[in-house]
Amino acid sequence: MQLSQTITRWFRHSPYAKPTIFFLVTFALTGVLIRAVELPHNGQFATVGDGLWWTIVTFSTTGYGDKVPITFIGRLIAVLTITLGIGGTSLLSGALASWLVDRNTKARRGLMDYKKLKDHLVICGWKNDMKEILTDILHVTNDISSDQLLVISNVDSERIEELKEDDTLAGLKFVRGDYYAEASLRRASVDTARKILILADTLESSAASEVDSKTVMTVLTIKAISREIYVTAEVLDKKYQSYLKQAMCDEILFSRDFSRQMLANTSATNGMSHIIYDLLTQSSGTSRLTTEAVPEDAINQTYGDLKARFIDPDRVLLGVLENTGSPNRMKIEALRDAQKTSDVSKLITNLQKVKGLEVNKPLFLPADDHPIQRYTQAIVLERL
Repeated sequence: MQLSQTITRWFRHSPYAKPTIFFLVTFALTGVLIRAVELPHNGQFATVGDGLWWTIVTFSTTGYGDKVPITFIGRLIAVLTITLGIGGTSLLSGALASWLVDRNTKARRGLMDYKKLKDHLVICGWKNDMKEILTDILHVTNDISSDQLLVISNVDSERIEELKEDDTLAGLKFVRGDYYAEASLRRASVDTARKILILADTLESSAASEVDSKTVMTVLTIKAISREIYVTAEVLDKKYQSYLKQAMCDEILFSRDFSRQMLANTSATNGMSHIIYDLLTQSSGTSRLTTEAVPEDAINQTYGDLKARFIDPDRVLLGVLENTGSPNRMKIEALRDAQKTSDVSKLITNLQKVKGLEVNKPLFLPADDHPIQRYTQAIVLERL
């Protein structure tokens, strides 16, 4: 039923439907007609299939010569078929070239709809060092390529083309529009993306309040499309943290706070900036900081039990990251667990714990008796 509806919709709305019908009808009628005319005098056209084969070969002006009409009317049909074929082939070639040019123009101008795109990374917004951001993403993410990167922004298409001149970013996709608008987000197929990264975009305004307000609006719009989409948002002012949490943002990056804390730590500890930089950028090429899923059989055990599993000298367990994944799913499951009691006072306490659930909570070197809960990942330093 769904297939028939799709075909019907295509025939009604596609600009290629009418030419397709015309050529199919032409092939069928000409094949039947040439067979009817030639059959009494020419054994080469014994079946309708022979007539269709001759029609297609003649229409394409290939002319194998394996079947040749010998009657006057048959040859007249052949002349008309050849003439129609020359015009039809030119028309098809022109239509195909026009479609390819139109598609390429739309892609360059950011007007394409990427409805079939899946498992891609969507970057909302623009920064002056966009090339470095994108190449760093490709560097630290092993299972993603440039054709899985999509940028939503109002930036000029020329700047996108400049990025694509770099071979590593040749497959970059672009949607031109307001990144906080639902129409732009749907054109980017955010509902099938692996992750959304929202940048603190100062392209149109440098006011922190306006930039962060757009970020909050973007998170709200994305979560309205699908609550399961993982969203990371960069904010300039930390006071917007509460709004982002209410909008169910999965991960919040305080870029200004991070820089300030780095400066503060360099005054107290020698070399801290080098340590953090090497861990994040893997510039040394010898180790990296990463997270990995905790084995299923380690859940409800202790951190000490988990630590005993890391006996590999190339991997060091630094701690755990709790409450990872979809906050919506975790809160629903936690709410169900909280309600599994008839004690009203305990129920209230459990509900308060659900309300105060902190997403992506890192715990470095917790006590050995610390319980390993569901949705926990191990924080690991591994040698490359």
